[in-house]
Amino acid sequence: MPTAEVEGSTATETAWLRPSNDKAPRLEAELTAFGFHYAAIRRPIVSPETQDYIRTTVFIAPFTVLIPPNDKYNLAQMLVPIDDENCMFYWVAWHPTAGITQDAWRRFCVAVPGVDLDADWRKVRNLSNNFLQDRAKMKAGDFTGIEGIPAQDMAMWESMGPIADRSEDHLGASDVAIVQFRRQMLAAAKAVAAGQPAIGTETGVRHTDLASYEGLTPKGVDWRAFTTRGAVRSQAAE
Repeated sequence: MPTAEVEGSTATETAWLRPSNDKAPRLEAELTAFGFHYAAIRRPIVSPETQDYIRTTVFIAPFTVLIPPNDKYNLAQMLVPIDDENCMFYWVAWHPTAGITQDAWRRFCVAVPGVDLDADWRKVRNLSNNFLQDRAKMKAGDFTGIEGIPAQDMAMWESMGPIADRSEDHLGASDVAIVQFRRQMLAAAKAVAAGQPAIGTETGVRHTDLASYEGLTPKGVDWRAFTTRGAVRSQAAE
């Protein structure tokens, strides 16, 4: 995700360009009836005195996350538990009007069937081969040495083991969303054990109206205003 002088996250065949090189965003999170959402607020390259670069992520309980879009894709992740130690991972992309080119999307994710995925749709890059991590590329400047954003994410998840020992964690300011999520889900589990409704089942909110957001906004604009698709469309029109 290299930096460039663009209006917002801009997808090419090989990268997602971003209008900020700020590596220490200000994070803000808020609990909601549908789960929670949070924002990463960064200093943009263009007009940093008057603008913020905002990216929001939406957690829709119990297992859906809307991550910040770009100009080609809206993006969602779903991690659905299938037993006590494993989840099924769905990585979904769409565009509400233009559609997407499936082959280009699979190439970008390095998830081409028959090349990166076997006949059973299992990934070639996996924990048993260290996700084919290329140390030479890392020395040359590639941060992870692992091809494809999905494989990079899964490398982090799976390398922790089936059940991670969280007692050894030392969370900080950059982990605000992680802290919020853990607290919320532990409380939700205790509520169900006590006979109360499961999280997300009594929201009164239409999930199809919810949206993540990314873009340049005037300083002082509340990122919470972009929770719904209507608000995002209004901002885009302006």
